[in-house]
Amino acid sequence: MLQDKALPWHQKHRKLIILSLITLLTAILFIYGYFHSTSEEFATSFALPASYTLGALIPGYFLVETVSKGLLKLKGRVDYGLKNKRILLAGDKEECDNVEAQLHYSQLFDKKNITNISANRTVPEQAQNSDNFTKYDLVILCFTGTNYAPISDQQAELLSKTLSTIGHDERVKTDIKANNSDEAVTGLIVLCPLGSLKDPDEKNKLIPEKHKWDTNPFKRPFTAVVNQAGRLLTDIFSLLITLPPRNDE
Repeated sequence: MLQDKALPWHQKHRKLIILSLITLLTAILFIYGYFHSTSEEFATSFALPASYTLGALIPGYFLVETVSKGLLKLKGRVDYGLKNKRILLAGDKEECDNVEAQLHYSQLFDKKNITNISANRTVPEQAQNSDNFTKYDLVILCFTGTNYAPISDQQAELLSKTLSTIGHDERVKTDIKANNSDEAVTGLIVLCPLGSLKDPDEKNKLIPEKHKWDTNPFKRPFTAVVNQAGRLLTDIFSLLITLPPRNDE
């Protein structure tokens, strides 16, 4: 998007030009009406109607201008997010393939910006290569399983390795509060069965070292936990357009 300094002079000073033209036209009409009519005719036929018209026109112009700027900015974010943001799919291959097929079918996203690492790596291998996840704008972890049953140890390891790399909830919250732009925030979506992200306790007998971050996505900014594949595209769309630009963008 063009910066203000790169805009042509007439676009940078559009408001000033329009207001100056309105003022000049009003002054000409006032002068013409004043010298070509009586005082009473001038007041009733021109001055009062003109004041009412200007009173509505000028605020209306600024309102439309403000709304238009907001819509143009939103359109720019949407266009950029859909065309340039990079998506990584990791996790169970079958579920990753399903999500990739949805993304392609929607025709909203550029295929070259979608990477599915489950195609040639097992879940443990993906966890060992999680250091590369920060290269992407959005990471989608796709886990299969049974509703209300905890995710597997391998899935939990991939989740914890991902959070260690792209930032867990406290780290991201601290960066946001400090307005720290040195590290770009990577969005995260966890697609998993309903009720499968649990804290370790005596009942579920989960290994704390492996599952200690299972519920972290519920607290992490720019993160969504999705249990219904049908709403996945909505969350992907929302995160891609709300994630702030990276330093080099």
